[in-house]
Amino acid sequence: MSKEVTYKDLIAFHPGSYVEDIIDDLNITQDEFASRLGTTSKTLSKIINGEASISTDMANKLSKLTGVSIKTWLNLQASYDAKVTEIKNQQNQDEQEICNKIDFKYFKNNNFVDPNKKYPLQEKISSLRRLLNIANLSKLSTFNPLVSYRHTQEFSEKSVVNSNVMLELAMNKARNATTNKYKKDNLEAILPIIKDMTLQDPKIFFPELNKKLLDCGIVLVALPKLTNAGLNGATKRFKNGSVMLLITDKDKRADIFWFSLIHELGHIYYEDFISDYDDERKYREKEERADKFAMNFFIPQNLYQEFIERGSFTKSTINKFSKDLGIAPGIVVGRLQKDQKIGYHEFNDLRVKYQIALS
Repeated sequence: MSKEVTYKDLIAFHPGSYVEDIIDDLNITQDEFASRLGTTSKTLSKIINGEASISTDMANKLSKLTGVSIKTWLNLQASYDAKVTEIKNQQNQDEQEICNKIDFKYFKNNNFVDPNKKYPLQEKISSLRRLLNIANLSKLSTFNPLVSYRHTQEFSEKSVVNSNVMLELAMNKARNATTNKYKKDNLEAILPIIKDMTLQDPKIFFPELNKKLLDCGIVLVALPKLTNAGLNGATKRFKNGSVMLLITDKDKRADIFWFSLIHELGHIYYEDFISDYDDERKYREKEERADKFAMNFFIPQNLYQEFIERGSFTKSTINKFSKDLGIAPGIVVGRLQKDQKIGYHEFNDLRVKYQIALS
């Protein structure tokens, strides 16, 4: 335990805090106070640090030294113990609620856990703690401010939880995957190569993409989409200077995959690794900058404007325009649909579907 245990609006103060205040007021060392109290320095230190409770015997000694009654010291300990129990109960309740928001089949289907085993609720919670390296699932209910996310939906409580599950899985895979530090020059050098990959099959381009990015100090982690995550991608810089790039197969369309990938590379390029969720203006500015980076990467704005002004959106003109740009035609279709130049039902046969296996 510690001298102060907090959770949400609940706070438990260990009586060791008050003992420490008394020692400070007396202007003596802990060793001298322990000697005056008739106990060992180790025992006193444990009480002050919240690692041991105040027993009846200790309350009696404290009462004699300080003049504060035995009952008061025992009540302080009892109040602390009761509040800690209340906090644990609240955490357990919250963990159960959070666990119920997560589709546990995802972990079975992708072999994170034994797919043939039945998992009662408490065992699901324990398994998720181990998989995600967190002591309490309540951590999943708030965004990590040191991660930049790309979402395509509003942040509901359920989407926050499930997005964080994916992020924790990705960070665990990526954190020690390389000792290479991120180098912007290396990234700039491979961008034209990445653009050519949009014309290739995932089985061909993905291993090469992984290798090229790793040489730049970027660890690419591809995860199948988790239900309710609403997450297309995210980036995170590690202490050793490497960078994680998470990409998912949300919506399973190639154009969305590629736009999300380059959007995240835009965050890395501009070193926008902090999300600024509490500052709407800053958050939007960073997202818009990454969006512009991705849009111009595939279709330079001046060329796109010329194509739009011609006003002819047929399969033939789209194929020719994409061929001139050296990109997959589905990327052009996705851009036209997003900009409402064509309907969302048009030319979807040009939008290839991807399915990502665990990398």
